Amino acid sequence: MGVYTVRTFGEILRGMVVESVTDPDRPDRLRLHSWNGRQITTTRKLKHEGVAYISQQFAGGLVKTVRFAPPSLSFGSTLKLISSLRDFLTTHARLRPEVVDLLVAFALATWFCDCMPVAPVLHLFGPENEVSQVLRLLGCICRRPVLLGDVDLAGLGKLPDRLGATLLIRQRDLGRRVRRTLLASTRRHFCVVHGRGRLDLYGARAFSCEGSQTDDGGLKASLSPAQDPLPILTDAQETAIAQSFQSRLLRYRMTHHKEVREQEVDCSAFVPEMREEARTWLAPIYDCPELTKPVFEEILRQSREAAGARFFDPRCVVAEVALFFCHKPGTKHFFIGELAEKVNVLLTGRHEESNLSAKQVGLVLRELGVHGERVAEGYKVGLTDVVRQRVHQLAFDYRVLSAEDGVRRCRFCPERVAASKRIQ
Repeated sequence: MGVYTVRTFGEILRGMVVESVTDPDRPDRLRLHSWNGRQITTTRKLKHEGVAYISQQFAGGLVKTVRFAPPSLSFGSTLKLISSLRDFLTTHARLRPEVVDLLVAFALATWFCDCMPVAPVLHLFGPENEVSQVLRLLGCICRRPVLLGDVDLAGLGKLPDRLGATLLIRQRDLGRRVRRTLLASTRRHFCVVHGRGRLDLYGARAFSCEGSQTDDGGLKASLSPAQDPLPILTDAQETAIAQSFQSRLLRYRMTHHKEVREQEVDCSAFVPEMREEARTWLAPIYDCPELTKPVFEEILRQSREAAGARFFDPRCVVAEVALFFCHKPGTKHFFIGELAEKVNVLLTGRHEESNLSAKQVGLVLRELGVHGERVAEGYKVGLTDVVRQRVHQLAFDYRVLSAEDGVRRCRFCPERVAASKRIQ
């Protein structure tokens, strides 16, 4: 029986981490670099449990611009590695400490994308010169980085499967379709289809953004204008710095992969839509509280900003007003027209300019799983026990304001919520 052969950029095998690295003797070739928990090996072909693994090689197109790490080297301690990353970013970009910590966390997270359901996304705001400098620095410390100044789907489609490249994108006027594709491909378990083909673009992203580009998920970092000229980084210096960091970060990945993959991170403090990505950022730094604490606090700050947006989310507002009718004494039903009227009053009170029609409100309510019936006066929703329970569940799931004050107004209000408020 012949040996099954697999060409690969890297594998997580039983008891072994395998990674493609540059050949020290031929930088244009890749070799397989493996760690079995005891020793490091670099070879052209690796056999494991009846399968022969051979490293993929550089092909034409975008993959030739991807920076692969050299064979790994010892990084000392986690604290020492993180301190050196902080010093590097501070020296060459002169950033605020909280921004430096976020960039370090992002860089480390890129090395563990393959064991997370969601890849890290970073939006960089600020002057183009400062953002460009930061993207270039990230190109020294992220896993398989590629710096992009102009992006289209045709070019991205030439990236090979399972590459997991970190895309560092300077272009601020990305087409809507390209941006949507880049963001959709940050979820590992979902395919992205382009025409008749499939795009395997899963990996970390860092975008250069204008002030109006928000609400795309991910975390945001704001860079201030540099008061003095930023240090010049020559190509030779960049290559040497990247070689040094990449070799140590690769060893960090190989020795910590199992622990990071299995790490349980308490993300209950964050809004639901940020919890998966928060784990992606926090799990790789689990054993460095000096970094975990400031990064956790920054994610929490941005989570609270995202939570404020729910006060204008039609689903949240509709659930909030429906809860009002549930708590209104003697109310046995409400009409969609009444619901829409109070929804718009609430939005106006929150300085939101949008105005929802009764039809739009009815569609939102139906989307939330609350249904009524057509009568002569309009569309009526009867407040049966089943409907009241559903509305209460929606209100607490969407964390509407009147459901978060800890007051139990009726028998359908959960006791656990009121109790938790009393404890706080």
